This record gives sequence, C-alpha cells and structure tokens, in this order.
Amino acid sequence: MSLVNDALKRAKEVQKKGQPEAPGPQFRPAEPAAAPARGIGMVVPVVIAGVAIVWLSVVLQNRHKTAARESNVQPKPIPPVVAVQETKPPVREVVAPVSAPAAPVVAVTEKPAPAPAPVMSVPAPQLKLQAIFYAPGHSSVLINGKTVKAGDVYKGFRVTAITQTGATLVSATQTNVMTLEEQ
Repeated sequence: MSLVNDALKRAKEVQKKGQPEAPGPQFRPAEPAAAPARGIGMVVPVVIAGVAIVWLSVVLQNRHKTAARESNVQPKPIPPVVAVQETKPPVREVVAPVSAPAAPVVAVTEKPAPAPAPVMSVPAPQLKLQAIFYAPGHSSVLINGKTVKAGDVYKGFRVTAITQTGATLVSATQTNVMTLEEQ
C-alpha cells in the first residue's frame, strides 16, 4: 500500500509543477442601478380610478333625482261628471170668467225654485290586464293594449304594484287588483 501512496504523491507533485495556477474569474465592480422612471406607471391607474369615481357619483345622483321625481308626482284628480236633467216649468191654465166672452184663454207659466241637480257618477273604465312583463325593478303590464310601468297613470288609475301574477291600480276612489284571465 505504500507503493500506491508514493505514486499518488509523485503524481500530485508533477501536476503542481507542470501547471501554473489559473487566477479565478474576474468580476466587474457593481454599477449603480438606474432610478426607476416615475411617469406613466402610476398615471394610468390614478386616471382610471378618477373616472370610476366620477361615473359612480353621476349614477347615484341620477337615481336620487329619479326617486325624488317619482315621489313628487301627484295624480291629477278626476273631476266628477254631473248630469243635469232639464226640467220644464209647470204650465197652469187660467180660465177667464164666463161673463167676459171676448177674453181669450191665456196660459201662465210660473218659474218654480230650481231643484238640485242629481249627481251622476261616471262608471269606471273597463280595464283588462292582457300581459305581465316581470323583471324586478323594471316590470310593466299590458292593459287594454297599452304598456304601462309601475308609477304610470292610465285612465285615472295609478299603477302602484306589479307582481308575477297581477297588478294593482289605484284611483282617487277605488283600488283595482287585476290578475291575468284564462282564455
């Protein structure tokens, strides 16, 4: 075993003498890093956020105005229709005494005190619910061939509610809950 060790030692010595030691890799000195450009990188997100805020405020203002406008709308009262019957004054005949043959018969009319006119109410218009277009917040109904939404007035009735199965109409004197009729 010593022969093997001696051979290894000699091989190492020959190797050390025959090759000069190579210097390690040469490193360059570190360069200072360039400062990042602060320009368009933050401008785009800030502009997008600003536009989103402005758009949101406009939408909220329009909703507020629409809600205020709908709550301020008052239904116009329907004036009652009064039917006046024409009355004829009564006719009284006055007969002249028999002693005067030349006197003609004269009809005298008296005007009686005016009687109060009877009040006739107009019958409610015939309404027929034909279709319901239901979408929460955007529902409408078809009544007598006319499309109306919640809050609209049709023939003196305000549409107050629309459900999947019917609609509620309210006037100054009555409430009408309408449902679809099967045909």
